[in-house]
Parts: sequence; structure tokens; C-alpha cells
Amino acid sequence: MIGLIGWNSLVTPVFAQPVISPTVQAVQQALQKDMDYPSKARSQFGVGQVTKVAVLPPHAMATWTWGPTGGWAILIQRNNKWQVITRRDDWIGLRSVVKLGIPQPVAIQLLDQIIPDWRSLPSE
Repeated sequence: MIGLIGWNSLVTPVFAQPVISPTVQAVQQALQKDMDYPSKARSQFGVGQVTKVAVLPPHAMATWTWGPTGGWAILIQRNNKWQVITRRDDWIGLRSVVKLGIPQPVAIQLLDQIIPDWRSLPSE
């Protein structure tokens, strides 16, 4: 007679890490580099962290935290390199995002992914 073996003795849980695309990694690295400079905040809170990234090449948006504060950033890809256009801790509104060079339909798609409740924020 064959006895039953409990699954828990056969299976070791493995917690998968999310697979991050090379493009998202490049955006994260560009924003991280932009935040990586000596400052009072860095000495007090360490290095800032990129928390969320949305990409529609050649445009990207990301959110970040740094100690007790945080915000969002806009990046653009030029010559195969991601560059931070702005990194902010305040809301500037859709029109201002478009003025920074992001086409409105792209800006809306990126904002929907990064700041889902952006439509409820005050407009400029």
C-alpha cells in the first residue's frame, strides 16, 4: 500500500520576483542617478527609491520616495539614453505636463498608470 505524502513536504515555496524589462530598468537607473547626489536629505534619509514606472517610448513617468517625501518624474529617451526632464514633489497639472513635451494622449496614459487619481487633483 502506498501512503499519501503531504504536499508541504515536497514543495518548497519560492517567491517570484517580478520580471522587469530592460526599458523599465533603464528608466529606474536614470531617475536613481538623478536623485543620487550628496545632500542634507541623503545624509539623513539615504538614497531615494523609484517606486513605480510607466513607459511609452520615448516617454516615461515614475514615482519615487525619499525619506518622508516623494513625488513623480518625467523622463524622455534621447539617443538611446533616458533623461529626467523634471522630478517634482508637487502636482503641476496635465497642461504643464504637455508643455514639457509629452503629447496629451501619451501623458494621459502614463498618468493613469502612475497616479491613477490624477484627475481628482487640482488643475493648474
